[in-house]
Amino acid sequence: MGASISRSASEIASDYFDSIGYWLPYQCASDEFYFLPRSARALDGLGSLDALDPASVKGLIEHVRSLGKELKGVAPIDLEDEIDRSTLRKSIERFIWYFDSARSWRRDPTLYVKIALFAVDEVLSRDFESPDELRQLLASILLQIPGFLRQGIDNMERPSALSVTVASNMTRDAVSFFTGDVIRFIEDRLGKDAVILNSVRTAMDAWRSYAKSLKDVTTDPSFCEGETTLAEMFGIGIDYPRSPSEILAMAEIDYRSTLDKIRTLAKQMDSQKSWQRLVDYEGVAAEASRGVLEIYQKEVRSLRAFFYTHGALTFPPNEQVKVLPTPSYLRSLRATASYRAPLTGQHGRSGVFFITPGAELRGLILSHLSYLSAHETYPGHHILDTIRLHHPNPIRRQIESPLFYEGWACYAETLLDELGYTTEAKQHLVQLQRQLWRDLRAVLDVRLQTGAITMAQAAREVEAIGFPPHSATRQVQRFALTPGYQSCYFLGMHEILRLREQFADHLGFKTFHNLLLEGGQLSFDLVKKRMDSATEKNQDKRC
Repeated sequence: MGASISRSASEIASDYFDSIGYWLPYQCASDEFYFLPRSARALDGLGSLDALDPASVKGLIEHVRSLGKELKGVAPIDLEDEIDRSTLRKSIERFIWYFDSARSWRRDPTLYVKIALFAVDEVLSRDFESPDELRQLLASILLQIPGFLRQGIDNMERPSALSVTVASNMTRDAVSFFTGDVIRFIEDRLGKDAVILNSVRTAMDAWRSYAKSLKDVTTDPSFCEGETTLAEMFGIGIDYPRSPSEILAMAEIDYRSTLDKIRTLAKQMDSQKSWQRLVDYEGVAAEASRGVLEIYQKEVRSLRAFFYTHGALTFPPNEQVKVLPTPSYLRSLRATASYRAPLTGQHGRSGVFFITPGAELRGLILSHLSYLSAHETYPGHHILDTIRLHHPNPIRRQIESPLFYEGWACYAETLLDELGYTTEAKQHLVQLQRQLWRDLRAVLDVRLQTGAITMAQAAREVEAIGFPPHSATRQVQRFALTPGYQSCYFLGMHEILRLREQFADHLGFKTFHNLLLEGGQLSFDLVKKRMDSATEKNQDKRC
């Protein structure tokens, strides 16, 4: 994996994307693994599970580190080239930190479950030219699962007890997924194929063996990352160079401000009821006569029509999204609603808005209908991902930023109230509740990872803003295992609002949004440079 000393930044980027896409195809293909680029090269490697044996990981880290050193010797030629170079450098630094310092491949047993499940789901979701092509790829993936899961156990070095518990639960879901969906798919597409069905049984045995082996893994009783590691997570992992204490202070200020807005609006609506009573969703489920999926499908179509005609931003061509139930194996992993983009380089495939329509949270997901749909589809994740996937610049087409990604989706929700899509006071109250929830997640992110609050205490905080106990407990479990990410919602929207305040009047509302999105999912200091440049050009034209 040697590197030349005289290559351009684009050549170094191609080497970087190709290398990690080849060795880590599923982590580079799925947006679940937000520290890695969405490498187009991964498409060619989906017949193999990720190479996570120590020798392969060490070799890849060394190669990527050499690329980072090589990149330092390349001088930018203009602003856009400087942005490309900086974005690539930060991605390389993030990769090295994630594998060499955070070492999730050593500390997170859920990683191996996710990769194996995403691999099978990708086969089940793909269109094949012939049954033989399907049979060959599915057999290859199924036969790799036992060895891959054994490698996961061998790699473990004192994972947190919480991560082991979650991995065990996910493994149980995996067995159910194989017993139901996978076998039904095979029988429907390949008939009673004895070889493939035997491979499924072997893979199911491997899942059970993985769950059993997890019980024998030596664990760390604490999931807390601590102040130092959390600071690295913010600075390198999500590219937000402020300390945990600064981020906590920002989130607490915003929490109090949002809560004041909620109380003021609630008092105007009904001074005799608490705001929690006013947003209570228990009666909503009983009022809905149609299925949740049908309701969400209609809402997505309505949002699409509204934003297409309103002129708040320019929409990318040929975009399409489906609304589907969350697959069974994803329900312990994902929130009530989530979005899955097509793979980079995978043309003609729709984005998917997953919704979990179970009766348990039916009222909540119907109460949050418009905002959840906007967050995940129009003009949120779906539009942002579609713009990225069609970006002409290969660096910006393959690099995502969780800070930008979640910040834009949260900002997208606020446009519904601002532009008049939502008009009822209760809807506005729900939107403020969702904003309060994002503020709280940032607060809990820091407090959980620094040991300032227990999971039980954190769950009570989530309950206090209107979520049922079972949902609050699951949420906090997810928060604890995704340090840094939970702050992206609040911090990303905070930065977008700061940029809007500074530039939207000069550039115009639509131009501001277009410039924000068309540059790629950049760090916000780089977004500001692009907007400074655009503002200067506008001023020159006026002169």
